[in-house]
Amino acid sequence: MRPFAVLFLTAILFAAGARAGAPRFVIDDEEYVDKVTEASAKLLQAGKLKSLGTLRGEVRNEVFAVKPTPLSHQKLSAPDLCDRLRQSTLAVGSYYKCPDCGEWHFNSSTGFVVGEGGVICTCCHVVQTEDDGVKESYLIAADDAGHVFPVQSVLAADTESDTCFVKINASGLKPLPLRTGVRAGERVYCLSHPGGYYFMFTQGMVARLNRKRNEVLDEHGHTNGLLTRPIQFLNVTAEFAPGSSGAAIADEAGNVVGQVASIADAGEPPVGNTNAPPSPSVPVRFCTATEEILRLTKASSRLAHEAQGSNAPPVRPKPRSPH
Repeated sequence: MRPFAVLFLTAILFAAGARAGAPRFVIDDEEYVDKVTEASAKLLQAGKLKSLGTLRGEVRNEVFAVKPTPLSHQKLSAPDLCDRLRQSTLAVGSYYKCPDCGEWHFNSSTGFVVGEGGVICTCCHVVQTEDDGVKESYLIAADDAGHVFPVQSVLAADTESDTCFVKINASGLKPLPLRTGVRAGERVYCLSHPGGYYFMFTQGMVARLNRKRNEVLDEHGHTNGLLTRPIQFLNVTAEFAPGSSGAAIADEAGNVVGQVASIADAGEPPVGNTNAPPSPSVPVRFCTATEEILRLTKASSRLAHEAQGSNAPPVRPKPRSPH
């Protein structure tokens, strides 16, 4: 056998062995939730949690300076990309006392690290969503090991595009780069927590880019005829569901090109029954484009004033949100 062939075969075997020997991430959802709720109980007892009611009052249209993370230009294999995203993905949600059973539970959405020092990007509705029956709730973030961090403040928010920065007291977290200019047809990935199935990794493509205006809803969920500014969205085929709100939509190099926002059903209801769900029902997944997330940074504060004087109150997306 020629020396070159021997070296080539050795390299292949080495790479295969490295992949086979790579540590696997295996999660037990019940064990994970138990760990998060137990840690949250200790933080609450120590007086370190901040109520959701207080944080809701901090959701204002402001900007916050975030040091840009250099773009990654190296494409990763899907397993390696999953590992990379998991280093920067958190379960962000409410730790609350159930009005029915009296026990404490964790209701999770998703967020990702966008800046050093514990700056996390998630959806505004993750902070704003209220349940009238819940009288005591707190916002927390948990990493893949179940370490819990209290959400301390809302640093910046854009209620029209439903995205915000929140602050946790954590060091050593790895921010993800924010990339603009994604094109239809690019392969994208999502790591999120749909339906309480934590750290679910899916792939798809950007199906199209679009702009649309959301209806403005008042605090009672009623429309008043007003619309938001045109918001730039991506429609993607990577699967997500309720619990995925706030998750990063990443390219093959781990750059964030969008953020999970909402889901709409495409289809027509059966004839004569307008209250029935569309049949066939096709989920159309909307993700807020990175261009909108960048409005939250001081470097893009000029963009934040291009809403042409819109003073609309906080909004919720018209399609249902995968909170």
